[in-house]
Order: sequence, then C-alpha cells, then structure tokens
Amino acid sequence: MIIPPVTALLVFFGVQLVLNHAKYTGKALVFTGSINVSDLTNPDNIMAQLPSVKNTVDIVVPEEKYVKITVKGNDEKSVEQDLRTIVADYNEKLQRHSKERLAVTNTYLSSLDERAKTLQTWIDRYNKKLNSSSLTPQQIESITDLLVEAQNDLTKTMETANRVRGDLAFYENPSVLSEVVAPSKSYAKEAVASGLVLGVFLTFIFLTLMKYVFDARRYYHG
Repeated sequence: MIIPPVTALLVFFGVQLVLNHAKYTGKALVFTGSINVSDLTNPDNIMAQLPSVKNTVDIVVPEEKYVKITVKGNDEKSVEQDLRTIVADYNEKLQRHSKERLAVTNTYLSSLDERAKTLQTWIDRYNKKLNSSSLTPQQIESITDLLVEAQNDLTKTMETANRVRGDLAFYENPSVLSEVVAPSKSYAKEAVASGLVLGVFLTFIFLTLMKYVFDARRYYHG
C-alpha cells in the first residue's frame, strides 16, 4: 500500500523538476498565407529577427503556412506584453512583404496587358497591309512572318497574364489567427496517475519476488 503513493509523489516532483514550468504561457498562431520566403517562414530566421523580450520564446512551424509562437514566463503581464510585441512585429513584416509582392505582381500584370494591346495593334496593322493589292511577293512574305511572330508573342503574353491573374485571385493574405495567455499546464494529474500505475507495477514485482524468496526458503529448510 505504501509503494504506489510514494512512487506517485516521486514521479510528480521529478516531472516538475525536469520540466521546470513557467507559471504562464502565451501562444499565438499566425497564418502566413501565400508568403513562402524563408526569412519569414523559417523558425530559425524568425527567431534571429525577434525584437528584444524578457521571457523565453519558442517558434515552430506545425504545418505549412502556419507559425506558432510561444512565450513563457512567471509574470502574466510580462508574458502578455512580450507576446503582443513579437506578434505585432512579425505580422507587420508579413503585411509589408505581402503588400510589396502584390504591388510588384500588379505592375507586372499591367505591363503584360500593355504589351498585349501593343501586339494586337501591330497584328491589326499587318492584316491591313496584307489586304493591299500593291504588295510584292517578298513584301507579303516579310509581313506574314512578322504577323505570325506577333501572334505567337500575343498568345504567350496572354497565357502569362492569365496565369498571373489566377495567382492574384487565389492569393492568401497573412493574418493572426489567435493570441492568448493562460496559466501553464502543470501535468500534475498525468504525473500522479503515471506514478500510481508504476507503483502498482512495482508492488506486483515486489510481492512476486517476496513470494519467490519465501517459497525458496521454505523449500530449503524443508
């Protein structure tokens, strides 16, 4: 009867000593969206760019497009302030990169549309020239070559523009999904339960061993 509770206490204190729990834990989950640059999605790079804070910080990427930020400390307000500072700084970097990327992409799309208009204008001119009856065979061949080249360029340009429009249509903006501070989990119940199970097992082993020794002594003396 003594072994299980003693084992439970030992396991409990052992877990608390090993884990060295901070009193409060702040957690934030950030959605990075369509951003895939390593400076903003790699945990090591994010850690290297963190603003100065007092408490312990851990950053992991549980799955693609998500970044989990954890702050641990013994003062609730300090943990809350550090978490808010880190999340605000990281989100600002994500939003700035997102705006720059969208601006560059939209500029590129505008240039593709302008090129498409220019190519269509030249195609119309070439077609109009080909309808003239005063052209020589050499001129017809030259204009035809230019027309085919312009049509091929127009097709490629429009395909690229449509692909860029698709990228913009499905572009995902980054956002902060959650941000919360709460007392840290102590794992006390789990530790006590594991200790009791271990204690029962050790008790069973101890009783089995005692029975074996008792039977061996009785057989020897007999």
